[in-house]
Amino acid sequence: MEGMTLSPKIEREADKLLAQIARADSMIVAAKAGARAEGFVLGLESARALNEATIDRLYVIFDSATEQRLKALAE
Repeated sequence: MEGMTLSPKIEREADKLLAQIARADSMIVAAKAGARAEGFVLGLESARALNEATIDRLYVIFDSATEQRLKALAE
């Protein structure tokens, strides 16, 4: 999560979610992992745990990772 300042706990969870997306072996599993990541960010946003710019960046990172994995699985 370059360029962002996250607490170690949030960063560990974010890295874990990104790894789940990357390891997904089917489109359904990838979509579920992406949805779980989106829920994680929504929870952080709702709790106001991070500033708006960081929340937006996390949404983009997880969406991009999910989209890339779905494209790779579709090939």
